[in-house]
Amino acid sequence: MNQAFLISTGAVALAEIGDKTQLLSLVLAARYRKPVPIILGVLAATLVNHAGAGALGA
Repeated sequence: MNQAFLISTGAVALAEIGDKTQLLSLVLAARYRKPVPIILGVLAATLVNHAGAGALGA
């Protein structure tokens, strides 16, 4: 069971590397050299997105 869990978790982690949010965050951090506002902006957007999806039942 442990091996199956690790394999599936690893596959999902590899599939998520390089999505648009990560690439945009990387570009913004490299351009503006201020990671804290970028991280907080991504966090706020994620929370609003998930709250909206939860409220609408999506």
